Amino acid sequence: MRGEVRNGVEHSCLVLSADDREYLLVHPPPELRPGVTAVVRGRIEPGMVTTCMQGTPLVVSEAHTA
Repeated sequence: MRGEVRNGVEHSCLVLSADDREYLLVHPPPELRPGVTAVVRGRIEPGMVTTCMQGTPLVVSEAHTA
């Protein structure tokens, strides 16, 4: 997916805004920080329990800034 990385509503949570949806970035690499455009690959885990109350969890397997 390609989108913009943003701060989540909870402290230390990052989300990727892509295709009018939000994905919670689980285990994001350090280069993914708020304000960058990124291409992210991973596994969507809609049933995953997290402390972040925003976005569908996306376990990152690969990412780079665009």
